Amino acid sequence: MTVQGVDYSHYQNPPTTSHPPDAQRLIMEGIQFVIIKAWEGSNPDPNFTENLKNAQDAGMPVMAYVYLHSGDDAARMDHCFDHIGNVVLCLDWEDANTSATIVEHWMDAYETRYNRKGMAYYGLYPPSDPTERIGQWPRWFPNYASSPRIPPWDGVDHRPDWRNCYAIWQNSASGSVDGIDGLVDTDQLAPALSIEGLIDWLGNSRPPRPQIDVVKPAIEHLQRALNVSGYNAGAPDGLWGPNTQSAIEKYSGYKP
Repeated sequence: MTVQGVDYSHYQNPPTTSHPPDAQRLIMEGIQFVIIKAWEGSNPDPNFTENLKNAQDAGMPVMAYVYLHSGDDAARMDHCFDHIGNVVLCLDWEDANTSATIVEHWMDAYETRYNRKGMAYYGLYPPSDPTERIGQWPRWFPNYASSPRIPPWDGVDHRPDWRNCYAIWQNSASGSVDGIDGLVDTDQLAPALSIEGLIDWLGNSRPPRPQIDVVKPAIEHLQRALNVSGYNAGAPDGLWGPNTQSAIEKYSGYKP
């Protein structure tokens, strides 16, 4: 089941809209997590506190994001952390003048303060090349095509390079959901990441835990056994394709 979320800021609040985001209505709509803008430059998002309270009062898993700028320094970071409290932080890396070094400074400061990882948001063409250090934080990946251009986290790799996969996919900048007046960004979790895993991450400072894949190794073992027995199941790749289906039918004597 796909886990759906939305992210929003003061732009989804009055006076731009007729009412603030309503987390209870979002839940009824099937939204299972939210990411709320908390900070930019030297200032908090004007509606972060009320948006956060509304989401938390409804029992909604919530993260906070900060829009990064080249002038971000240690004082700004500390003020941001004071403002968001214990909410998991997402680094929104879009500003063309913001270097990878600034992203790393935010990561270092956050890990020092909270002893956990946050999330990094950047697209296919970020302001500069993501470093190996940036790849250590789970990626929130914006791509508005029908499918993303990088794969989701596979749920197996204990230490993935998040530059090459995503934990959350932002799949639309013009979504529409009940509970928010007007257009909103919509998101979804990687299939291997459950809502329970996300809640555990937010509440207990543990990043997404790998899921054990028992199906793929079992199919691969079956393919090898069929091939050894003379039934051509194709490459033992753990994927159930037409060769595997044909081989198992020949082995079992099944005739459609």
